[in-house]
Amino acid sequence: MSEPDANRRTLFRLRFPIEEQPCLITELEDYNVIELAEKSARLEANGTSLSGDLWTEAVLRLSTGKEIGTRVKLSRIEDEHLIVFIDQNITQKEMMSEQGRLLAKYGKPRLQDQ
Repeated sequence: MSEPDANRRTLFRLRFPIEEQPCLITELEDYNVIELAEKSARLEANGTSLSGDLWTEAVLRLSTGKEIGTRVKLSRIEDEHLIVFIDQNITQKEMMSEQGRLLAKYGKPRLQDQ
């Protein structure tokens, strides 16, 4: 396997514009999803913390209205964000569909100045 192939991610992250952020709904609280991958998500922390020991039932509601049932567990807290594991993976088909919709609406994201 070549070096670029060895370093290639098998999963990718989808970052959402503010107006397109999905909502992760739990019995504790609703969270805005900043970034989504098939097995994890970055959520806006809002004073409530999920358990790192137990899976919490959740529904991911996309801005299109589509709802995906899953379970989440806290991985870590990073700055003002909660990083959670997703138990039932978001399918690659769903990720690609959402990415295609965002690209059609907003175009390719530009690199931010560092």
